[in-house]
Amino acid sequence: MSTSSARIVVVGAGPRPSGLLERLGANAAEFADAHVRIDLVDPSTPGAGRIWDAHESPLLLMNSRAMDVTMFTDEASSIDGPVRPGPSLAQWAEGIREGSIAAPTAGTERLAEIEALTPESFPSRRVQALYLEWVFGRVLADLPESIEVRIHRRLATGIEQHDASARGAAEPGSSWRVALDDGTSLSADLVLVTVGHTDARPTPAQRDLHDFAARHGGVYASPSHADGVDLASLPAGRDVILRGMGLGAVDLIALLAEGRGGSFSPAPLAGEPDRLSYEPSGEEPVLWLGSRRGTPFHSKVRGEDVPAGPSELAHLTPEALDAAEDAEGHVDFERSVLPLVAAEIRHAVPGVALGRTDSEGWDLLTALDDPLVGLFASDGAPPDDAAEALRRTRDVLVGHIESDLRERTEEDPTQARALFQVLLRITGALARLLPAERLSPASRGSYPGLWHSLFSFVCSGPPPRRLQQILALERAGLLHFLGPRLQVTADEETGEFVAEGAGGARVRTCALVDAFLPAPTLEGSSNSFLRRLGTDIGASDPHAPGRLRTDGEGRVLDAEGEPVPGLWAVGPATSEFPLGAFARPRTDAPVFRRNDALARTLLAEAEAVAAGGPSTDAGHPAHDVGIVGAGKIGTAIARQAVRSGLHVHVETSRDARSLSARIPGAVAGLRTPSAGEVVVLTMPFHAVFDLDPERLRGAVVVDATNPWGPEDLAAIEQARGRFGADLSSSELVAAHLVASRVAKALNHIGYHDVEDHPRPAGASDRRALAIASDDEFAAARVASLLDRLGYDAVLVDGLGQARHLEPDGAVFGSHASRDVLTAALEAADAAVLTAA
Repeated sequence: MSTSSARIVVVGAGPRPSGLLERLGANAAEFADAHVRIDLVDPSTPGAGRIWDAHESPLLLMNSRAMDVTMFTDEASSIDGPVRPGPSLAQWAEGIREGSIAAPTAGTERLAEIEALTPESFPSRRVQALYLEWVFGRVLADLPESIEVRIHRRLATGIEQHDASARGAAEPGSSWRVALDDGTSLSADLVLVTVGHTDARPTPAQRDLHDFAARHGGVYASPSHADGVDLASLPAGRDVILRGMGLGAVDLIALLAEGRGGSFSPAPLAGEPDRLSYEPSGEEPVLWLGSRRGTPFHSKVRGEDVPAGPSELAHLTPEALDAAEDAEGHVDFERSVLPLVAAEIRHAVPGVALGRTDSEGWDLLTALDDPLVGLFASDGAPPDDAAEALRRTRDVLVGHIESDLRERTEEDPTQARALFQVLLRITGALARLLPAERLSPASRGSYPGLWHSLFSFVCSGPPPRRLQQILALERAGLLHFLGPRLQVTADEETGEFVAEGAGGARVRTCALVDAFLPAPTLEGSSNSFLRRLGTDIGASDPHAPGRLRTDGEGRVLDAEGEPVPGLWAVGPATSEFPLGAFARPRTDAPVFRRNDALARTLLAEAEAVAAGGPSTDAGHPAHDVGIVGAGKIGTAIARQAVRSGLHVHVETSRDARSLSARIPGAVAGLRTPSAGEVVVLTMPFHAVFDLDPERLRGAVVVDATNPWGPEDLAAIEQARGRFGADLSSSELVAAHLVASRVAKALNHIGYHDVEDHPRPAGASDRRALAIASDDEFAAARVASLLDRLGYDAVLVDGLGQARHLEPDGAVFGSHASRDVLTAALEAADAAVLTAA
């Protein structure tokens, strides 16, 4: 590879940067002089990122069918770069079943989900995480030699410009330094910010609710992803207000019902073939649901890809938007674009109600955005009888949900399909024709967020079964509806939250959960890097407070609206139209068009930078764990280590590209470890004695081997002849690796369990693994590694006792908690003493 390489730091390594990386590789041949070194910075699993987690509950489902999810371009993609097809999620699962695609995990639970996946299935989010990890691995494996990728499992904390004139570029420009949370920094010629959805710091109002709950012994959970809610704080039988009825609420309902041991079963009636009943476990809280709209997102449409309605837009056209421009070339969204949108919907779905036709702005689409409007008393006066108010609200909501399910899941839901498809086309047209810089300043504060909210409500709802489950929980008395225009107050006298809907349905309780995602704003993000972008670079959009101001090419704009040299950004924290990271096959997805254009721009910039001379090399990041051997157990440990946020280097006889595909995020090759770094041996036992002890000097070596077969038994006999006849296999390894600190661990768990059995610290079903070592420091380091991987550690007194961990040993293959494993090891020690 040329020494004249442009360095690009990409902050974020989730699905969107994975797609961008694929486009960089696809377009690289056209930019022959663009030699690129890419540093990916993200503490989360590369490819999957913060949001998608292979260890999530299987109850958390996607709201898309497996056939509707892809990360790859196809024949419908109108892009300048080459099309490089790849499998959709459904095709990927089929390839795994057929054996044409290597399984992305050895965990039997997840493999069973993949085995059962059909094109029409709504997959679990953890299966999607595995697909995204696999995509990332394939992308790395397919990169040309002109693109080098290094992964930094760190959090970016800051960014600053510095003068690059010393590099000898033909025209001195701006260069960058990105600070990481370990105190190091990365130099860059170009920086691309692809941070996705982040957690948020509490707003003043949310802090007040936290303080109120703390004062009165209650519970308040601020907006977050499902994994950010302390579900254990919501005990059985307690009334809990869920404010929000979108996908976040649906996830929490699943975790608090089936996740607490309850079960759904078919209970069909005439005309309701998909009706369910719910059998409680007794551990569920009682949920009270309400929101601005007061109703869950619409159900997904049966056969939503079956053509319905016009195939092309007739009103929202480039010519119509050109005609709507003012003297500055701006378009007002509410005044000029919404009427075109409404005309498209009426054209595609004749007879659909869209609110008042003589108004401008969002009232035009009231019936779509707020389907319960007019169904409750406009003066908000509740009925005299609280029970009657609750019953009336219940009847309206249950009737609405049942009607929605009929309209969207009946045998031929043509109108629902037509509405879905026209909204999908409108969204694609808006993404293509209406970049942020084309909007009038007055429109930037509402668009595209409000349109995205409407589209999500109508088109991105949950699988139909989720709504059937909500109805079943309501019939079981474990879920109540509060209705629309929900108001929540805090009553200091009683210490309770009081929630009331527009129809008078009301509840008092000490538990409130804001069941929606935090708003993606710069100043409110928990990510300090994003906050500093807004303040230090001055890139906050004055017309859309809280977002990075970017142009149609993704360039970050400064306070004067001028591009900041060498800085790009995409994603929810920017003024970019919400695109997501993956898309439906054969839809000319906007995200693929945007990724392709941005990749080509970056490669062109990289060519210019590389022509100016070599960039400095900051070196590889220190690795947290090295693995020698990439067979079944080594691959499983490496994948789990990557998902646990560790840097992983793997030494294997296989080529680097094969390694990237099998263990996305791991780096090929084991460098000389620094003192105290952990290296796990997972090669055949006899091969350990071929290692040069000096290569692992100072390292904490985890002997995860087991002697199997005649070759290993011969190696034991030969080693005992050198080091001592009574030594255990691990003592022989330690005697050979005399310059290292050796511990025995990770050898008494099956490779297929390594990725299935991890649990958070403190979980009641957390599995324990044993560590045998003569070195306290080594034992502590390995215990820390096991905890990071998701396991408790039980220390065994000395390598001589490692025999209990080996085949035919007392705990080999056992699946036990810390207490049970400790007792088993103590019993084994006692038996040895008795025998002696």
